[in-house]
Amino acid sequence: MYIENQFVREWRESHPHRLAPSSEVRKFFEYLDNLHWSGSRLDWSRLSSLHIPFGEGDPQPSWVDNFTNTPIGNHRHLLVAYAPNQDALIARTGELLADIDLLYAGSPGPRYFCGAEIVNERLHLAVEDFAEFSESGVLVHIPAPARDTVTPDRNNPRT
Repeated sequence: MYIENQFVREWRESHPHRLAPSSEVRKFFEYLDNLHWSGSRLDWSRLSSLHIPFGEGDPQPSWVDNFTNTPIGNHRHLLVAYAPNQDALIARTGELLADIDLLYAGSPGPRYFCGAEIVNERLHLAVEDFAEFSESGVLVHIPAPARDTVTPDRNNPRT
């Protein structure tokens, strides 16, 4: 289990966090499974996204600031997932992003994480607010804006 990786264990010893059970993690992977894939990663050519590349020495606190106005950055917590049938790590957004490379050390290929909120001790995942970690940086999914729909009112000529 990746959550038991030496780097992740050491991180967990020094950071407040909680674990999400695999039943919650599966919800996230089920959402991802319904998107378009190209090989072993999402087909980002079919998704709106923002690429936040790693710079020299990143991730650093200034690098984490790049997420401020993104869907991921709007959440107090993130869920760092490793596999559908494994527990995942949940902690404050800034702390997880600052150490995202360490938390995915030893995990092969692209990895996915999403927004999370803890309300009254209950976990609420924001699966549509997700990102992909890879060796070049992070691709943040930017959901399409919701379309306003107007139901025509037959008694109102303006609609």
